[in-house]
Amino acid sequence: MNTKRHILEIALNLFSKRGYSAVSIRDICGQVGIKESTIYYHFKNKQAIFDTLCDDFLAVSYAIPEKFAVEMAKSTSVTRDTFIKVCKFSFNNYLLDEKINKFLRMLIFEQNVNPKAAALYHKVLFDDALTEQKKIFGWLIGVGFLKKANIDSMVMDYYAPTVFLFHRYLVAGEINETVRKEANKHLDRHIDNFIEKYGKCKQRKGVQ
Repeated sequence: MNTKRHILEIALNLFSKRGYSAVSIRDICGQVGIKESTIYYHFKNKQAIFDTLCDDFLAVSYAIPEKFAVEMAKSTSVTRDTFIKVCKFSFNNYLLDEKINKFLRMLIFEQNVNPKAAALYHKVLFDDALTEQKKIFGWLIGVGFLKKANIDSMVMDYYAPTVFLFHRYLVAGEINETVRKEANKHLDRHIDNFIEKYGKCKQRKGVQ
């Protein structure tokens, strides 16, 4: 494994468990298996490691809506099954992605003592997420899947329970198969309730 990438992976793992402030360069080097002098060949200091992790995370976060926008441009209609599939994919492959989950855990640890971490946490998990979802729900109204309603209320009705599930199940401890199943069970119920409230056509499960 590339040494620089290994340093980043170990640092992210430690930061997500203890918080950035509680982890030293020595801690990172000890788990990577290198001398402290070696780490400074790749990074100026611990802050540089944190900054690189932030840049990597933002690159992944911004790529997702860009790809989604491309797919939206190709589609003129949406079925219930497709909507459910996309909602579950977003939850399980973004919030449940190992690296992304660790990064968000790190920001949660640090947001009370690190202004940059606090700003990034709120930007990614709230500001940017809500902005993108407004675009998506506006598009879903436009293609006739959702009925016309106040976009802000619609987004809050969908996103607030999702964030609740994230904090209850995905950052409170180890993510194992039991946790995944429990979180997805509640997610399924939430999606059904959302479609029942905002769906333009009351499609039954399994009916397109």
